Amino acid sequence: MVRKCLAACLSSTLLLAASARASDEAAANPGVVVGQQKASEPSVARGAALPVLYGLLAGLQAYDGWSTVSAVNRGALEGNPAIANVAANPGAMWALKVGATSASIYAAETLWRRHRRAGAIATMVAVNGIMIGVATRNASVMQRLK
Repeated sequence: MVRKCLAACLSSTLLLAASARASDEAAANPGVVVGQQKASEPSVARGAALPVLYGLLAGLQAYDGWSTVSAVNRGALEGNPAIANVAANPGAMWALKVGATSASIYAAETLWRRHRRAGAIATMVAVNGIMIGVATRNASVMQRLK
């Protein structure tokens, strides 16, 4: 199951990076039609760093959601008291994960558009670093539950 989750995380990272690259190409070339939409407002292409960080965050959040719900179903307790009640409800957990991921990406995009590019990248590196710690902790708990 962990392999399936990791494969899904990796494929979502690649898909996000590919779609972000396509939107960056459209922004850099305003006359180019991408899919069915024409890019009308030029913006600065963000390169590969942010889309990869976005994909990594989505994968880490997916793993955290899956591992938390699985561990709670096996009898573990949620270590974060702020979401202890949410962890027992898979729908609420996934809604929380989508919201947290969206909010982080929105914050980084807002910084990027305000020409605070280093801040956008630093924000995503910090959020991903926190999520790596959470995922590592969840993996150790899942290992003990086996």
